[in-house]
Amino acid sequence: MISSINAKELEKHLKSQYKYTSSFISGISLGFIDALVFMLSICIGFFIVNAVDPSCINFRSFLKYSVFLPAVFIVFYLNGLYPGILLAPEDEVRRFSLSSFFILIGEAFALTTIKSTKDLIPIAIALVLSWPFATILLPLGREISRRYFAKFSWWGVPAVVYNKDDRANLIVERLLKKKYLGYRPILIVTDSAIHKDEFLGIKIVEQSAEISAVLKKINIKVGILCGFNKNLEELQTNYRYLIRVPREQLNTTMSLHMKDFGGILAFSSTNYLTKKSSLLLKRAIDIVVCICVSPILIPLTLIIAVAIKISSPGPVFYGHKRVGKNHSVLKCWKFRSMCIDADKKLKEILENDPARAAEWEKDRKFTDDPRVTKLGKFLRKTSLDEIPQIWNIFVGEMSLVGPRPVTEPELTKYGKYSDYVLSVKPGLSGMWQISGRSDTGYEERINLDTYYIQNWSVWLDIWILIKTVGVVIKGKGAY
Repeated sequence: MISSINAKELEKHLKSQYKYTSSFISGISLGFIDALVFMLSICIGFFIVNAVDPSCINFRSFLKYSVFLPAVFIVFYLNGLYPGILLAPEDEVRRFSLSSFFILIGEAFALTTIKSTKDLIPIAIALVLSWPFATILLPLGREISRRYFAKFSWWGVPAVVYNKDDRANLIVERLLKKKYLGYRPILIVTDSAIHKDEFLGIKIVEQSAEISAVLKKINIKVGILCGFNKNLEELQTNYRYLIRVPREQLNTTMSLHMKDFGGILAFSSTNYLTKKSSLLLKRAIDIVVCICVSPILIPLTLIIAVAIKISSPGPVFYGHKRVGKNHSVLKCWKFRSMCIDADKKLKEILENDPARAAEWEKDRKFTDDPRVTKLGKFLRKTSLDEIPQIWNIFVGEMSLVGPRPVTEPELTKYGKYSDYVLSVKPGLSGMWQISGRSDTGYEERINLDTYYIQNWSVWLDIWILIKTVGVVIKGKGAY
């Protein structure tokens, strides 16, 4: 049975678990990073303007713009960006983008009182140019900071996990593994007898009035319910943030919102990728990005093309047949990274190597593909082999972000989800790209793709693109 523990012992134990943990310190730390990144974004905007005309802005007076930092903190705080732990990534991107926009516009208007109109024009242009950099760099700065801050005992907020069955074990395990999320489990409370005292160092106790009194006294702000319904009304009053994990795993494609349906509680979900306005916005972003990156990618393409020709015989590009939107067939273009007789070698491998044949059947990939050239390994590791897919995006066959492009034989793995996944354009990047790439199995890929479709927003696309940069730099899961 669970070991008995009196109120004083429990209170002492819990305080020792989170005595250094502070949402205030966590928020202040993120705020300091936000300030540095925000000023860096403005600096980039000013640098771009000065690159055109060095006489436009005097960089020696740049620090005077730091007087606006208190306003930055206030706007970010009012928009719910602190302590910066309880937000979904795409929601954080949205709040940063909108907050930065209003701050920078406000700065431009404020400067009109101390600058002449002539001097204001380049400054206003610089501030406008700072906005997209702030939208990208602020969430990226937080992502990096969280992973660094997770090493310290003060990071995060303490949380009590309420358990109906063993679901809490999975929640606790993931939160301890992903400390950067900021939830620090300090206690597991159950309403049924469990024959163990702790799980991964987290004490387990049975629910009682005495336990509730202790938890209310020490003022823990976050409660996580795993199918736990006992005394729900009391729990709702004890915690500022109450997170409910359903007893049964819901369909991962569902983005649920509570609605008052004629006095009856109901849940609704919206597939925004069926709306024409969403599709037009997504397409416009694809075209604009393709045009903007062309000055960089065109010379890079020429360099890689020459390198491929020198390193191995054969064509520069390889068009692999993939299934696109509504089961249309497209050629997914890549730089050739394999030898020219790759198909012949694949047939030989599948016939003569049972282990590799089983690996191919499972994932349609080899972790160490003997057909890949030396240059090809580098191109794949850095994802440079996928640059030609910008053409697929420009002509409308693919999108910057979307489900993973699949081959015809792979569709059998998707089962009943195949039509749903193929209801949108495949993407150059996607949830699968930032969640392990080739290391993800088919079941996880399907869950990620369906989640993306049902939960799409322009902010989710921006977040995925930001995360993609980090994934590409690490090279994890690329082979």
